[in-house]
Amino acid sequence: MFIDYSKFMLSTDNYDLADIVIFSVPYDGTSSFKPGSRDGGNAIRLASWGLESYSPILDRDLTEISYVDLKDLDLYGNQEEMFKFIEETTFKILEDNKKLCIFGGEHSITYPIVRALKRKYNEFIVIQFDAHADLRNEYLGNKLSHACVMRRIYEINKNIYQFGIRSGDREEWLFAKNNNIYLKSSLLSKEDLEIIKDKELPIYVTIDIDVLDPAYAPGTGTPEPCGFSTRELFDSLYLLKDLDIVGFDIVEVSPTYDLANITSITAAKIARELLLMVG
Repeated sequence: MFIDYSKFMLSTDNYDLADIVIFSVPYDGTSSFKPGSRDGGNAIRLASWGLESYSPILDRDLTEISYVDLKDLDLYGNQEEMFKFIEETTFKILEDNKKLCIFGGEHSITYPIVRALKRKYNEFIVIQFDAHADLRNEYLGNKLSHACVMRRIYEINKNIYQFGIRSGDREEWLFAKNNNIYLKSSLLSKEDLEIIKDKELPIYVTIDIDVLDPAYAPGTGTPEPCGFSTRELFDSLYLLKDLDIVGFDIVEVSPTYDLANITSITAAKIARELLLMVG
């Protein structure tokens, strides 16, 4: 038997039979502090092989579901051209009635993914776990910056729920307040869950790994103190287990800064649990 560590553990090679498609987007072109998240996907894949395939919390095993790992997108061109390619690739997978597991890259990649979701579902919910509001209209002259991703998403989808937010400039907080954006610095609670469930819409989950305190996730480009513990994030995610999650991404893992692979292994475990919840 030969093991391919370049793919997420136990992934199948058969796209047609897979219910979930994994791919990564090796892009960090707008990183404003510490670049390196372009290598996040492969770090998560390698780290996954250090985990068990069984989740005792969910009482499910990865051998019970079917997923294929297509590895890195082959990106080229300017940012808008790359984003169009990400959107079209994502839309093709959605049109094949498959669910999404996507690794970043920086957080800006979530915008073209959501554009594809808009074409597929029209109405849906985006749940964001993040240290940063990402609601700037532009950053360093770029409206497609990782610091603007949720502002761009809000323009096409108003059903946004943000958790763990503890950083942003004054304009972002005012924008959230004036537009009644559901923004909280705390964990996702059972009360939040009931509000989300009442909408009865498909859900996409986007996780910027810096929602975790740097003590739990040092390997990220814009670490922000006073974040979630790993247990707190998992407890929030488990509340979503019975909802209609059509996909998720895990972004901003930067292995260059990752002490003892703490961040990569955490991201891999997040992926395992969400794969089992989605599948």
